[in-house]
Amino acid sequence: MTEENKLASGNLSYMATVRAIVWKDLTMEWHTGQILSVMLVFSLTAAIIYNFALYGSLAAARDASTGFLWVTILLAGTLGLNRSLMAEQENRSLEAILMAPIDRSAIYVGKVISVIIFTLAMEAILVPIFTAFFNKPFWRPQVLFILILGTIGYVAAGVLITSMTVQTRTREVLLPVLLLPLTLPVVLAAAQVTAAYVAAVPPEWSEVQFAVSLVVAYDIFMVTAGFLTYHYVVEE
Repeated sequence: MTEENKLASGNLSYMATVRAIVWKDLTMEWHTGQILSVMLVFSLTAAIIYNFALYGSLAAARDASTGFLWVTILLAGTLGLNRSLMAEQENRSLEAILMAPIDRSAIYVGKVISVIIFTLAMEAILVPIFTAFFNKPFWRPQVLFILILGTIGYVAAGVLITSMTVQTRTREVLLPVLLLPLTLPVVLAAAQVTAAYVAAVPPEWSEVQFAVSLVVAYDIFMVTAGFLTYHYVVEE
């Protein structure tokens, strides 16, 4: 029995429903490669452009590398979110899932987890490239940790906004217009922490504590908001 058939039957526990949705998304991506390929092509192209555009000024490029990294993640993530929900609409799989007697919040949690996996896979390739291009220690554990935290908040907001806009004709315009301002607080805080930890001398915890706390608070708020409101979003 396929994951969609399991979901349609409605005979799954909450966590089993989440796992079924994640497995369905990963299986679809394995066969089509639509989401990750788009994200990777965009992010690699952006990294190359950044590197060669500032080739004559290595110091300026290194100073701006943290901003370049987060802008790339932000824009590539937006493409991935749009492609993920569009694939659901084109295949009519989301309609089939919504017809099943399952908790709508489980759909949200499953989609968030699957898009986080796609985004982290992109970042796993992007981090070594930025490290090589800009000679900055993006591989440090603190940097990787804040990348994960920032990604969670961004994707949690992104799945909610994408689900709102996917049915509209102007979804390609509405998604970035709504999502980018909404995720600006978490991206700015995460970029600040990233810049601090790729510096020659890593900061003391007290220097980045507020920014890290802001990222964690944003993650909790967005995941909770999506969990509580997603059934209203998909019903509309």
